[in-house]
Amino acid sequence: MSKHLAIVLMLGLSLLARPGMAADAETAGFTPEQQAVIDAVKKGPVGIESDFGAWADGYADDWTYWRIGAKNTRQRGEHMTLVRDFVDAGNRVIGFDLEPVDVVIRGDVAMLRLIATETFVSVEGETSSVRYASAAMLTREDGRWKILATNIVYLDD
Repeated sequence: MSKHLAIVLMLGLSLLARPGMAADAETAGFTPEQQAVIDAVKKGPVGIESDFGAWADGYADDWTYWRIGAKNTRQRGEHMTLVRDFVDAGNRVIGFDLEPVDVVIRGDVAMLRLIATETFVSVEGETSSVRYASAAMLTREDGRWKILATNIVYLDD
């Protein structure tokens, strides 16, 4: 795997939240409370080059990322640096398709299971996609859902 693709995958794997951006349409079969959790991650990292801070704010301060099977998790600070470097190099996420599987909510904690496809354009102009399954734990902080932990496995299509 090229270094470029590995960085892109780290970006996509982070899954993440754009505060204040509601879903374009409600996802069938989910309650309004479940839909609010889905909406917190619906846009993924599309557009982070124009407002990285707003995207990063969708993660709890103690957020961690785990690629299923890895021996360690990645902490928020390290991950944000990798993503920032990727974006600053001129790479762009141009699509994020989210397929929610289910949402379980208990008070101010939610588990969102999903399948996602992320499409990006490299600085060289090449378009690529990555597809993955994720289980993300979110917490409600100050009335807003933030991602606390993300677990990811890549899917082979």
